[in-house]
Amino acid sequence: MNNPLPVAQFSVAEAARRTWPALIESMLDAVCLVEPEGLRIVAANATAGRLLGADPGQLVGRDMQAMAATPEDACFWEEIAAGGKTGIVSESFVVTDDGVVVPVTRRVSRVEPAPGAALYVVALHDRSDQRRFERQAEIAAAGLQATLESIHDGVLVTDVAGRISHFNRRFQAIWSVPDEMLSVRADDGVLDWMRRQVRDPARYMRRLAEIDAEPMLRATDRILLRSGERVERVTAPQCSRGRLIGRVCSYRVPSGG
Repeated sequence: MNNPLPVAQFSVAEAARRTWPALIESMLDAVCLVEPEGLRIVAANATAGRLLGADPGQLVGRDMQAMAATPEDACFWEEIAAGGKTGIVSESFVVTDDGVVVPVTRRVSRVEPAPGAALYVVALHDRSDQRRFERQAEIAAAGLQATLESIHDGVLVTDVAGRISHFNRRFQAIWSVPDEMLSVRADDGVLDWMRRQVRDPARYMRRLAEIDAEPMLRATDRILLRSGERVERVTAPQCSRGRLIGRVCSYRVPSGG
């Protein structure tokens, strides 16, 4: 007597394979479904077509191993083919049909909605805008640093939590801060180093507490260092679009100071 269970399982599997293409079309990210036997795309949504520069129907049948854009991708799909890994999440790249390299966050998951209906869901999140914003931020930071280095005064910029965001070499020279502290942005270490360089650390810390208690305070102070040198400090709030984002301190050694 034949067991009807495999037939029922096959029907469920077929239903799952037919349902998933409609499901992935509702997703915002580019999504492809890959069958585990030959690692070929069996369905792709419209977003995947736009990302890869092809009609979604043209993606069906493509070999994922042949589409690998990085050594990591190639190794991953080789391990999948050998029955190894079942999923991955990483930053990677895809190459469009026009040869354009696009940065993506790639997630691959094995799903089995029914016995015999296993699929790999490949979700690709386009990181082009993120990379563009990062490059713009890097350019802006480089421009700001160049500006700071052109200033004769020492400058230290901190965020609202007191963490160091920018400084120039003149600041480092005035306070004799070791390179290793600034290279790793050891914020607490730098601030403690400055405290230990002043003649009256207790008074210095009390004044800092007063300034911290008044976020919008603008103040000018004279600080006597242990070396006998006097430093003039001018501190002011840093605001952006009407919102406090930190504090800027400039340090100058007066002539004859």
